[in-house]
Amino acid sequence: MMVVFFSLAGCAAVPKPLVGIIPGKEAETVQSPISISIRTPDGSRGGRGYLIFKRPDRFHLAILSPFGLTMMEVFSDGDRLTCLIPSKNTAYSGRIADLPAREGLRTWGLMRWVVEKPPVPGPALKREHVTADGRRETVYYDSQGVVLRKETEEGDRVSFSDYQVYNGVAFPSVMELSAVTGESVRITFDEPELNVPVEEGALVPNLDGVTVLPFSAFNGF
Repeated sequence: MMVVFFSLAGCAAVPKPLVGIIPGKEAETVQSPISISIRTPDGSRGGRGYLIFKRPDRFHLAILSPFGLTMMEVFSDGDRLTCLIPSKNTAYSGRIADLPAREGLRTWGLMRWVVEKPPVPGPALKREHVTADGRRETVYYDSQGVVLRKETEEGDRVSFSDYQVYNGVAFPSVMELSAVTGESVRITFDEPELNVPVEEGALVPNLDGVTVLPFSAFNGF
């Protein structure tokens, strides 16, 4: 997922101190096999895949079929997001603000907020502040001063659980993101690699021969 998406440290429902955290050490990159579950008002689906993340806000998510074929890829770079569907030889691309509220796409638009660095923890286990895009959020910490969840005043929420420590960095095994629109995504990480160099090509969609459309043309997967 680092005191952001991938440096937020926390604990499970039954508190157990994390051992080996190096203060100030963060995860600059993350590469991990994942399992993913997406729920929307229209239904749910899930599968396995792979996630690559590089600070400050770039990621590449691939969702695979049971036979190992790539069903969908999502690329984020700043305020832009590209969703590539290989079976249709089509990609949808545009600003995150233009994402349609269907098929779970809105949740990917929240990733910039998820990875945004929260305020430094203090004596209190809850802090309120204003995010980079002007929204008010509440951040909840555990007794070690690490983040358990974040919530916006609009109702978006992300929680982190089952943390492990990798080379001094605490990293969540599970991340659950819920959008106020009723969509949610649960990602479970499987033996993530932290701070391993990421090639630039892994974060850029290959759109050669692919029809690229705006999100306004998206009609579902």
